[in-house]
Amino acid sequence: MIRRACALVLLVPLLVGCQDREARAQNAELTRRVEALERQLSAAQANRPAGITADADRVVSEAAAQNCANNLTRELEIFRQNSSDRIYPRPAQLALPDACIDHRVNWITRTDQAYTFSVTDTTGRELVRQSSQTGS
Repeated sequence: MIRRACALVLLVPLLVGCQDREARAQNAELTRRVEALERQLSAAQANRPAGITADADRVVSEAAAQNCANNLTRELEIFRQNSSDRIYPRPAQLALPDACIDHRVNWITRTDQAYTFSVTDTTGRELVRQSSQTGS
């Protein structure tokens, strides 16, 4: 019985040593794979044309401005349809849609029967221009 206990006590360090070697080998393999992926990512970023980020930002900004213009047009047209005299809202009767928060809406024409507006970014660059069908 004592021999078995002694044998088990002697086997424990050997088993632990094997597990440590396996764990170290697995960690080394994972480290190698991560480093290879990081090199691939760096190479892909280095080969990416410089204008891609600027183009993506421009496309997103224009899409957001178009969304603002569409929501505002929808609000104007719904107001007109629900109006007994079929007019567009006056400034005090209209709140800009949430989609327009990061944009500026510039009214070019705004009457009871017609409207034209542009949507600009924070730098003042016009992104969208929209008119009523009866407007200019």
